[in-house]
Amino acid sequence: MEVRFSKRAVKYLKKLDAKTAERIREKILQLLSMLEVEGVIPFNELDIKKLKGQWDGYFRLRVGQIRVIFTLVGEELEILLIYDINVRGSIYE
Repeated sequence: MEVRFSKRAVKYLKKLDAKTAERIREKILQLLSMLEVEGVIPFNELDIKKLKGQWDGYFRLRVGQIRVIFTLVGEELEILLIYDINVRGSIYE
């Protein structure tokens, strides 16, 4: 499975301190490995929720106060697209 980051996600990651960026990277790698091994999104294990409304089709991964918005794309859902990364209060705007 391939992981792609949007420009805004990369921009936010570059602003973070090394420790926080590493925590986010570890969570994304855990998500990726569980998707590859089990073939399903590990909602309970990684605190993932399916979003509603204008965000229908996207999921959010919680890493402390930071939220990672992602979706699965491709014919066989083979690409994990990290759409945005930001703090809880500003991510959904």
